[in-house]
Amino acid sequence: MYKKYFTVSFDDGLEQDKKLIALMKKYGIKGTFNINGGLLGERGTVKRIGNLAFQDCGEGRTSGAIIKYTEHNRIPGDEIAQVYAGMEIASHSYMHDWLGKLPKQEMMKSINMDIDALEKIAGYKIRGHAYAKGSTSKEVQAYLKKEGILYARGIMSSKSFCFPKNPLNLRPTCSHITKEARINGLIDQFIKAKPLKEDMLFYMWGHAYELDFNTKEASWDKIERLFDRIAGKEDILYCTNAEAFTAHNN
Repeated sequence: MYKKYFTVSFDDGLEQDKKLIALMKKYGIKGTFNINGGLLGERGTVKRIGNLAFQDCGEGRTSGAIIKYTEHNRIPGDEIAQVYAGMEIASHSYMHDWLGKLPKQEMMKSINMDIDALEKIAGYKIRGHAYAKGSTSKEVQAYLKKEGILYARGIMSSKSFCFPKNPLNLRPTCSHITKEARINGLIDQFIKAKPLKEDMLFYMWGHAYELDFNTKEASWDKIERLFDRIAGKEDILYCTNAEAFTAHNN
């Protein structure tokens, strides 16, 4: 019998994840958090205009008339295991490196250092990865597979519910910043769908700092409405990324 899986994925290991996880637990949602092992505890801000974030800035910036600044403070290493208990910790490159643009040896080093750092903290094998800025290549994907990574996520939305043919080049269903009417349509379609021919996957991703933007399409109120809409369905399995791919492959 084929099944339906719902999962979320959030990047960078941020202080806002604590509030997000509390909200996820309220609605019975599970997911995966992608962390840079070389940046644990780093503090800073993200420069943004509307829903678009540009770069990490030094700590202590303040909002301007047009450009706003949102906190981007990473959780210290000694808190990681407790904060993400019950969720999945996955890799995100050691220093938020664009793996597809690195020379081979540097790419391999970034992956290995990140996995090693996170496994020591998490106490279990790291099975997933999220590409920083979506940067990947066939060489990167082959190396992740060699290192035991089960799946790796990009950033371009698929607007579909299909498990990818190549799980090392996963395209999520959508970002939480997608227009709410569009996401509601996808959620309703997923709820009504019957997995008669294959397993189905609804995969939503983002960054928890985006929820502080308090804009129409990026806010805590919006994501709670999305969780409320998708939650509590008897025929949907709410799981981490690795749980979804492991179950699908078995």
